[in-house]
Amino acid sequence: MSVQPLETAATEFCLDRRRRKSRAFDLAVNSTARRTVALNFWGRERPVYANANLSIYSGQTCNARCAFCVEELRPASRGGALAQQRTVEPDDETYFSSLEESLRVLRHLNPSVSVTGGEPSLDPRLPRILRTIAAAGARKRTITTNGSGLLDIREGKTVLDWISECGLAHLNLSRAHPDEERNNQQMGFRRSLPREELGGIVQRARRAGVRVRLSCILVKEGVSDLEGIERYLEFARSVGVDNVIFRGLMQPDARTADLQNSVVRYSAAHRVALDPILTEISRHSGFGFRKQITGYYYYVEVWRHRGVDVVFEEADLAQLEAEKRAHPEVIHELIFHPNAKLASTWQPWDGVLGPSVPKSAPTA
Repeated sequence: MSVQPLETAATEFCLDRRRRKSRAFDLAVNSTARRTVALNFWGRERPVYANANLSIYSGQTCNARCAFCVEELRPASRGGALAQQRTVEPDDETYFSSLEESLRVLRHLNPSVSVTGGEPSLDPRLPRILRTIAAAGARKRTITTNGSGLLDIREGKTVLDWISECGLAHLNLSRAHPDEERNNQQMGFRRSLPREELGGIVQRARRAGVRVRLSCILVKEGVSDLEGIERYLEFARSVGVDNVIFRGLMQPDARTADLQNSVVRYSAAHRVALDPILTEISRHSGFGFRKQITGYYYYVEVWRHRGVDVVFEEADLAQLEAEKRAHPEVIHELIFHPNAKLASTWQPWDGVLGPSVPKSAPTA
């Protein structure tokens, strides 16, 4: 039996929730699912948040060099380094056997599945990953990418074709700035997608039933205020995108973060306060409120602006650790790591759930 999570995000604006953000999270009271599901992880039963997401973390190194890299900030907030976080299982059959086994164990939960990285559009394993999650019948499938490999050929088709044919619901494209040169500078790219090429990708995806979302990190040297947000939304409309998310730079856990890490230092120096922007948004006649979502370490507001769904998100890694300390038995998120292990954290050495023994290859 599959478990369909209840969508209970607040549809009436509450100022207190904006002020408290993730600190207001209460799983039984204001989460989107309001319950857990008991799952047996290879002999050990654990309660899992009913609306948990499974992230398949690509082992492909990212070809961008964003100063605000979230992939690097996560281990830095735990006092570690990215090289420790991303170790790769070299054998394809071991990797995919473990992935299939993990999907089998999670079948009762029926989680949404996100492919992320690293840079998954450059991952040689991506077509098979997409086919595997499609065969498992995951209820909602998404991929997050900088888009650089979408038109590359993998196993005889473009990566975009594989995304379309495997029934993904969303294609999340990271784009720091509408201007191509500014985007290249902020993301450390040699060449980001030009407007015309991006528009063509959006059209092809939409024809296949894949909704494209642009994802923008708010930073002082880039998109940093309401005027910049409105220019970005106009760019999104010009390429056919009707869904944009603006993210504040993640707050690291100051107790463990390595303050010498360049991403931590950059985030501290270039973080844009989201509350003043949201206050302006609330007073702006061009924006219509849709809902608020309070997560266990993130806070989300959804608005509508001239045909575009506009999402604002903040995340606090210190609050994530506080919630885990308060309720250590509850699993809130699931990550299938490049080392072919399923874990409850983004660190492959922490919260490992299995598989305990990968399935053996058939004998002759």
